Amino acid sequence: MKKKNILIIGIIILLIVIAVILSMVLNKKELDYPDDENTLYSVKFDNIKLRFERYDYALGQNQIVGVQKSTNYGKDYEDITKEGITVSMEPKFIFFNEKFGFAVKKPNNQKDNGKYYGMYVTKDGGKTFKLSKITYENPGVEILTIEDVPYYEKDILKLHCSIYQIKSDGSGYEDVDLYFITKDDGETWELDN
Repeated sequence: MKKKNILIIGIIILLIVIAVILSMVLNKKELDYPDDENTLYSVKFDNIKLRFERYDYALGQNQIVGVQKSTNYGKDYEDITKEGITVSMEPKFIFFNEKFGFAVKKPNNQKDNGKYYGMYVTKDGGKTFKLSKITYENPGVEILTIEDVPYYEKDILKLHCSIYQIKSDGSGYEDVDLYFITKDDGETWELDN
């Protein structure tokens, strides 16, 4: 091979090595540090990472959880939740942004005068949680199951639930899907007509 070709190949190899090293340096900030065995849910918003972390187990097949926050892509975390919340062993979680999120206690729902309390909402990134109130009047129904986390549909925050009730012809039972909407960012939910 001619010296000119060797020089060109050498320059190309050097450029590739430089490009790979530069790529690694620039993407270093994007490292995703692994969660631990007590992490039930985690999500990233730029360099911020939020996670629902199990703090302890509670009576009745429940667990106590709280939110932890990292500002260095998940390398280190700080506890955000002031007082842990109690959820079942099959909870569901979602954060829509760094402040606004939900913890679904599923399948447990407390009923009180036509209001169901089976989900928590946070509007301060997990520092505090408030029980969401789902209004559903049906004296023949004791349990309303929250099927999944809230979701947006055409800029409307919705919630999919279900009930198990006697069929209208009395021939047995049936599952009925219900959809709820909120006008106050998840604090209260009304049946979507």
